[in-house]
Amino acid sequence: MKNKKFNLKNYLVNFVVILLVAALFMPITPLVATGAAVTAFVTGTALSFMHIDAVSLMAIQVEIWQNHIEEELFKDNAFLRLSYNADDYLINSKAVHIPQSGGSGNVVKNRSSLPATIRTRTDADVIYLIDEYTSDPVRIPHADTKELSYDKRSSVLGEDVDKLIEEVAENMLLNWVSSPAYGTYSSSVLPAASILLTTGANVVASAPSATGVRKAMTQTDLQSARAFLKQQKRWKEGKMYGMITPAQEAELFPADSLTTATYMASVTEAERREGVMYKCQGFKLMTRTTILRTQANKTIIAYGAAGAATDCEAAFFWYQESVEFAFGGVDMFEQLKAPTLYSDVYSFLVRAGGRARRQDYGGICLLQQAPST
Repeated sequence: MKNKKFNLKNYLVNFVVILLVAALFMPITPLVATGAAVTAFVTGTALSFMHIDAVSLMAIQVEIWQNHIEEELFKDNAFLRLSYNADDYLINSKAVHIPQSGGSGNVVKNRSSLPATIRTRTDADVIYLIDEYTSDPVRIPHADTKELSYDKRSSVLGEDVDKLIEEVAENMLLNWVSSPAYGTYSSSVLPAASILLTTGANVVASAPSATGVRKAMTQTDLQSARAFLKQQKRWKEGKMYGMITPAQEAELFPADSLTTATYMASVTEAERREGVMYKCQGFKLMTRTTILRTQANKTIIAYGAAGAATDCEAAFFWYQESVEFAFGGVDMFEQLKAPTLYSDVYSFLVRAGGRARRQDYGGICLLQQAPST
């Protein structure tokens, strides 16, 4: 054991701290000061012989990171909770069951034939699996926990969390307009009739790899989306939402327009916390950098697929009860001081899933940028 020496400076700091704590509970008297002096000496001496691993003091708090992921997921992507909450319908955090009504019976005016025929309603159902999103394991070399002037652990994990959240949100938008095959259920996709086209003036194409021009979005287009959803009988005031890109926001709500301020002023504080920026044509509108991409023929492009010059951006409009989201929770994995890697290793896992609540995708429509002709 190394020789330990009394350090006057450390002792005085310890004494002052103990004295300040004591002052919170009792008057400072000579007796209290003497007790603080003795306590400072005893604890300071004892601690000097104890080995405290600095890394253990900085060990990551798994629960805090898990809570952080959940909070950030719904803070930055509030639209996920502007849907039917299917968390309670999760089966072993792996699958969700959605009952599908068989529909109502006939209504007869002045029925003359008795007894009436008794009907049995035959319900169908939809089952889908929850997706599992996992980050690549990342290692923090031992030297980085000792030598760097900033907390590399927090920096690296923060970037991984941001990417994980982005993947969940982007894939959920795709899930709401398309569904993969599962068991006896075949794959399906939003009908082409539910993809409307913009009608405005020519503007520069805004999809990442797109070239040329597309037709801008207009408030008349919003009115068309409103009429479409009302015709489907999937409209309920206060529960209608729309998501547009920043480019479409500039087209619809120019900064120099007096009406833009009106559309913004009608949004309540509670709605702003949900991410709503404008109210127009009965929709609560929010903006997002990326939403969905389509081909010119209305084919929906999968998230992560390579872009093309003919791509078009599509805004998303929905009735809150027409889509659902199920959150299966967050897990974090860590291995401190991995002996073969000489590092700490971390990774994250999120379970989440969702889809359109009706097989016919009722209550959902897209507004696709129309290619200019």
